[in-house]
Amino acid sequence: MHNETFYTTKEVKDFKIAVISDIHYYPDYNQKIFDRILNQIKENKPDFITIVGDILDSSDTTDLTKLEKFLKELANYTITLVSTGNHDEKKGSMKNWTSNKNTKFIEMLNSINNLYYLNDTTFSINNITFYGFNMSYNYYEIDNEKYETFCKEVNNLKCNLNDTNYNVTLCHSPINIYKFVKENPNHNLNKSNLILSGHMHNGCLPFILSYPINKIFKSSRGIISPARTLFPKYAQGHIYERDGYVYEGITKLSHSTKLFHKFDFIFQKNVEFLTIKCQNKTSSK
Repeated sequence: MHNETFYTTKEVKDFKIAVISDIHYYPDYNQKIFDRILNQIKENKPDFITIVGDILDSSDTTDLTKLEKFLKELANYTITLVSTGNHDEKKGSMKNWTSNKNTKFIEMLNSINNLYYLNDTTFSINNITFYGFNMSYNYYEIDNEKYETFCKEVNNLKCNLNDTNYNVTLCHSPINIYKFVKENPNHNLNKSNLILSGHMHNGCLPFILSYPINKIFKSSRGIISPARTLFPKYAQGHIYERDGYVYEGITKLSHSTKLFHKFDFIFQKNVEFLTIKCQNKTSSK
């Protein structure tokens, strides 16, 4: 685990966020992975838990028993904020995806106490606001994450953020959001103080290599993105140009990759913990 610290002048007490994404759940999911995550949560004692999309591997999954138990245990520990990703709205396998809405899955998310499914909605507490939005199947699978499609969909969002609160935005893919907020300074999304994402699977670089390299050079590069672009700029870790963090994912090689999935055990299964510190010391006591 490589914990990061972000600083703010907003009037909030210091707090810690656990970041999880890309669980890629399927019915035979290894329970030991869930147990490891839960143990790390209990050891590090975050104030909030965030899950930034791709909870399911294929959206036609109907046996949600182990997943529901895991999510309830997270929410029993502390407030859990969830947004969804591209795998949560498509079924099939590599190169054979179709659009699919899983009503049972969404109903499950909405039924768990202390878990908040953020779908162009916010959750606020103690001058902290979490906002989450979810891009369409068309954006991910038809338009291959084109910037123009991102702009069109984001401009239709409510994005109800204010200047007073410390605003944490959950956006599954980081590929276009940083460019968008830079080019659209008047959009409400610019009130985000911290942007959390997943999706990139560390840019297909082993974290043990990419983390120290990007830390030294204050970058976040990888080799390739899910949109099949080479050397993506926002592949993993701390985003320095504007406070953000791209989590490498619990699962690196999903079940839908078939044979490749058998090698996923070689990758670490660590939660990342981000601490937000108020630079006004009178507010952090």
